[in-house]
Amino acid sequence: MMPMLQQIVQMLFAHRLRSLLAIIAIVWGIVSVLVLMALGEGFYQVNAKSFSLLMSDTQLAVPEMTSKPWQGLPARRQITLTEPEFRLLEKQSAIKTVSVLYRKWDASVTDITGHTLPGYVRGVDNHYVDMRKVKLVLGSRNISKSDLNNHSRIAIIGWQLAKQGSLTLGDKLKVNGIPFLVSGITQQSEGGVSMGREDNQVIIPNTTFSDLWNDKPSQIMVTPAEGISGVILRQNLLSFFANQKHFDPTDKRAVWLPDFSQDAKFFTALLRGIQMFLGASGAMTLAVGALGVANIMFLSVTERTREIGVRLAIGATPNNILVQFLLEGGILVAMGTVLGVSISYGVVALMNQIGLPEWLGSPTMTLDAIMMALFVTAILALLASFFPARRASNLTPVIALSARA
Repeated sequence: MMPMLQQIVQMLFAHRLRSLLAIIAIVWGIVSVLVLMALGEGFYQVNAKSFSLLMSDTQLAVPEMTSKPWQGLPARRQITLTEPEFRLLEKQSAIKTVSVLYRKWDASVTDITGHTLPGYVRGVDNHYVDMRKVKLVLGSRNISKSDLNNHSRIAIIGWQLAKQGSLTLGDKLKVNGIPFLVSGITQQSEGGVSMGREDNQVIIPNTTFSDLWNDKPSQIMVTPAEGISGVILRQNLLSFFANQKHFDPTDKRAVWLPDFSQDAKFFTALLRGIQMFLGASGAMTLAVGALGVANIMFLSVTERTREIGVRLAIGATPNNILVQFLLEGGILVAMGTVLGVSISYGVVALMNQIGLPEWLGSPTMTLDAIMMALFVTAILALLASFFPARRASNLTPVIALSARA
């Protein structure tokens, strides 16, 4: 085997330009596959975060209006619940966590000097940020149980409101003329599912909210207990509200309980489809590179026909010839693959260093992407080397020796 490898290396060096072109073709294909898949993975991750509410098991419940009469009560009754009534859900075995939310659209929000800001106020508890999967900038802190107990005047503000008001962590703004300390700012996001202009909201403890306004909660967020499906959770919630407020348990318009599961499946499939399309585009580039290797191998077989005839005449078997040319093609592809993976890491690192638009996310090379690229490369390398190698091994000594040098 060693003499054969030495001979292969000598032949590759003897045709350095040809070998280099084959390696460059493979490198370009590998880089295309891995970089495009890294971009696709970054795009998937950043947009999956935007649709985190869809892809989580958190259930939103919004009291609305009945559409059916029930036990002598008329239809079109407005359904409202107090926070203690909502909190009774915490005793349900099917429910793990409840977050009660308040909202005030017409609240006065200004900076400390009195300039009006285009924001609204949301009152929340200490579970909201985690359940809603709100991402905060570095240095921010969440609303705590202590803030609720102490009716703290702190606020987490949307990134757009912070930008418009030139507000940073530690600054103050006023809600209805009362100063609030900015303890957190949400991270800028693109797209996703919004619960009402969230980038302009002022999030304050719901106990502080109740000090300012005598409003009832606008909605709740519920996390099911382990093993409880979304369908069962929604049925339990509707039955609970129907029992509390005396409406038909089949009246789904009384309380809006959106089912995001189908949307989540659609968006997941869409994002993965985009990622697969990018990977397939890179794979086509890699296939072109493999064709270049195949052409070079065919050219090598044509130029070395007399050499093959000599080797066959002095005792080499067709299998020896087949293995030699397969190894030649395999070495070219292996060198191109190693260089391609290394360059891909460098390109991805450079893109992360430079920074890309936020909607593209941070390109990420995953082990699955590398394994897929190596698998596709191995298949293409085998095909690119096999047919020229088989042609060489099928030559007869007499015909090969009679070929022109």
